[in-house]
Amino acid sequence: MSPTRRPRRDTEHLLTLVVGLLLMVCPAIASAARDERAPAPTLVDCQERFAARPDEQAAVMCFYECAQVPQARDAVRRALISLGEQHPGNGWLALVLGHVEFLSDRKAAEAAYLRAADLFHERQDAEGEVLASINLRSIALKQRRTEEALSWTHRVGEVARASGKPDLLARALIVEASHLHDVEHDLGRAVRVLKRAEPLTFPDGTPGLQKQYLTLLHSISERLGWLEEATEASVRLAEVARSSRDLFSEARARHSLANLMTRRHLRDRAPETRAQALRMAREALVAARNAGVQQLEAKALRLIADLLGDSPEEQREAEELLRQCMRIAEELASDERKVSCLWTRAERRAHVDPVGAIQDSEESIQLALGVPDPLILALALRGRAQVAYLTQPVPKALEHAERALDAVESLRASQSDALIQAELFASWASDYHRLAGWTLEAGGATGKTALIDPREALSRAFAMSERMRARSLLDALAASHALAAVEETPKHKAQRDEVRGRLTAVQRKLLEPTRTVEQREAALRELQELERIERDLRPAPRQGAREFASLESIEQGLGEDEALLAFLVGDDTDTRGGFAGGAWVLAVTKSGTRAHRIPERALLTPAIALFSGLLERRDGSEAGAAAALYTQLLGPALAHLPAGVRRLMVVPDGPLHDLPFATLRQDADGPPLVSRYELSLVPSASLWRHWRQASVRPSGGEALVLADPDRSVRVSDARVVAKERMTVFAEAARAGALPEARREGRAVVEALQGTEVTPDLRTGTEASERALKSADLERVRVLHVAAHAVVDAEAPERSALVLAPGSEKEDGILQPREIAELGLQGALVVLSACRSASGAVLPGEGVLSLSRAFFEAGSRAVVASLWPLRDDEAADLVARFYQYLAQGLSSSAALRRAQLDAIDDGLPAAAWAGLVVLGDASLTVTPPREAPLPSLPLLATGALVGVLLLGLLGWRWRARRPQR
Repeated sequence: MSPTRRPRRDTEHLLTLVVGLLLMVCPAIASAARDERAPAPTLVDCQERFAARPDEQAAVMCFYECAQVPQARDAVRRALISLGEQHPGNGWLALVLGHVEFLSDRKAAEAAYLRAADLFHERQDAEGEVLASINLRSIALKQRRTEEALSWTHRVGEVARASGKPDLLARALIVEASHLHDVEHDLGRAVRVLKRAEPLTFPDGTPGLQKQYLTLLHSISERLGWLEEATEASVRLAEVARSSRDLFSEARARHSLANLMTRRHLRDRAPETRAQALRMAREALVAARNAGVQQLEAKALRLIADLLGDSPEEQREAEELLRQCMRIAEELASDERKVSCLWTRAERRAHVDPVGAIQDSEESIQLALGVPDPLILALALRGRAQVAYLTQPVPKALEHAERALDAVESLRASQSDALIQAELFASWASDYHRLAGWTLEAGGATGKTALIDPREALSRAFAMSERMRARSLLDALAASHALAAVEETPKHKAQRDEVRGRLTAVQRKLLEPTRTVEQREAALRELQELERIERDLRPAPRQGAREFASLESIEQGLGEDEALLAFLVGDDTDTRGGFAGGAWVLAVTKSGTRAHRIPERALLTPAIALFSGLLERRDGSEAGAAAALYTQLLGPALAHLPAGVRRLMVVPDGPLHDLPFATLRQDADGPPLVSRYELSLVPSASLWRHWRQASVRPSGGEALVLADPDRSVRVSDARVVAKERMTVFAEAARAGALPEARREGRAVVEALQGTEVTPDLRTGTEASERALKSADLERVRVLHVAAHAVVDAEAPERSALVLAPGSEKEDGILQPREIAELGLQGALVVLSACRSASGAVLPGEGVLSLSRAFFEAGSRAVVASLWPLRDDEAADLVARFYQYLAQGLSSSAALRRAQLDAIDDGLPAAAWAGLVVLGDASLTVTPPREAPLPSLPLLATGALVGVLLLGLLGWRWRARRPQR
């Protein structure tokens, strides 16, 4: 999350409130009242209009337009009161009187709005009653009467639904979403409710309604870190504002775009984005002043001051801008604006006036405690930590930074949706990187004099690392083992089942290739609505154990032959040139822990992308890049590992999620890392401990193997043979046959025969979603799926394994929400499907992949792929993996042996390095087999042959097999 991110609060100031209401009441007149090119009408004009059309809403709204001239306000008020006495049943007179009274007397305004609501109710005027209720809700919110505001929110919804009018339904949904956003801070439900208003608002809604929708969409999207959607909303808002000649909304859109560009600058740290953001912020300031909106003016002043550099000229300009910002905040009596001005001034003062900076930051926290928005407090605490780092002893700064993260975690806990929790949390990942780096630096890890005990620094940095990682997955697994699990009511479960049945039916439509473009678009819109309903019906995230793994517990839990490498990939410097935490790898072994610096995120991201491109060439050209990445990421850490370490558990971060560590090598012409170590990836050390401590399942069980699912309605139809296991969701309906996957399935069966695990092979139409869901999964020790996978990085919950349906009630698209409910109880899952370990990477949370869903289902280890697999190569590699797995080797040892065989066969890294083990690498599915002792003649013969061939085999890698 960017330090410049600021929430929009329409109820914060009188002008914002009134203009926002009028956009809903009468956007054309409200816009004209703010447009300098349209002079306000006189009182005489309005009286004449009303006399001609006393029942017309626009004629009454003329009086409010006239009241924008302060000198005319009292006369307008008296005229409205007089007309109200003459026309006691006219609710519009009472409503507009409320608008005028609000400019000077909020209590009188509320009385007028209450009368308007009653009059409209008596006349069954749904539009008027909705608008009066919206105004009363806004006043209640301004006075922090939240329960009363909620009751008005409900009334708006009831009246709008009873009317059946699309525009009123849209207004009601926007009001409900606003309440969820502003009061309950439940961003997931807010955006889902708001999205229901979109088809009612575009393209036929009034400009005022569209502006309300887009403003709220921008605010929610920005909070969640959805910068692209927030930008799109702001651009659309600017277009609507220009077309309706609304200076206020155009100024708000300009400020939003400037703020978003600042967020991009903080993310990308490119000089050109800073210049763009500064230019856009100055334009936003001009627009705010032209519109006469002081709140937006204060926001723009603060934003410019935050973007200015540290030269004497820029420092003087920033000080002047912040003085103006504070003056406006005082005039508006806006604690929220004052808080943001204070923390920005504190950060700029830190180098030149430490005492003043500390005073400003402390005052910002005290004010933030009284603002009913936890985000404001979190931002103020972050600013306090930054000031403390620059002005006070490091231990004090670390305490302030930890307080800020506590506030962030409170924000996270307020969300009722696990994915939204993760997305909101992701915006703050850089804060965890910063604090971990500050702590390691204080412990002397950068070579500076240690300011705190080095061991304490390692422990605290490791704790920060764990607090950041895979929180939603850790919560889900911890909650699934909690004794007091929340049971779903039969009624609620029936509702969910009904919605999921409708989802399946719609997805079956989308998978039919004969559908027209129009039919597919309609089905997609229906799918989006059903997905929102299904998300709302899910139980709220259950908070599991809050105990994260300590460094000491991980050290004690590791074997003598194991090491855990936890990466933290942050930035070296912030936008002002200060230390932003840097990038690190913590190498943890049973004998202790060391921290090593690695290149920062901005350098690693393009380097890994280049390396991936070279791997795809399949010509060995990646060798030099593999050696360079080894040196940068692993060299120092591996050099200090104890000699007996043979297994590495890697906790990746940021761009490292896409890196095939097995291919890295010490020298360009040397063997890859997999020749020395067993490798696995784990989302966090806490999850690794969770899996490692899980009880061992008794021997026996089944291996359910689903291979080459046939989605054809008529089995006799010939299917196209696919060359690769496809990755595009749109191609799921055209998924071709995978004949090598059938061979792979038979190889799995052959390898496991004679073991304690009984294989059950399903192919073609029997390799179905129904077969999987109806299987006795409590007995399944191994689940193997050799099929297509589709990965949707923009909508991770639509990613799926493509199976045969097996039933009219299934679509064959096995998605994360379905996977998570399978109940696998510690099974090993092998996904021989393209990109089943990849997907959208969410900072902190990790990869939102299909593999992750199987962990939620109870799997302890998942073997999956980082990139598309060729059908024949995948079959060969997996067949070898099972041969070694059947011998009692662990999942990581078996995969290592299979990959080494592929290397010996001369296959390129692209053919074998994409398959990875995630989770508990030590998981086995059968006891080790004891090889029979050879007879003495055979021993003698073997020894003689060994002596004769020793010289011939000297060229082979000495690390061809693990040392045991």
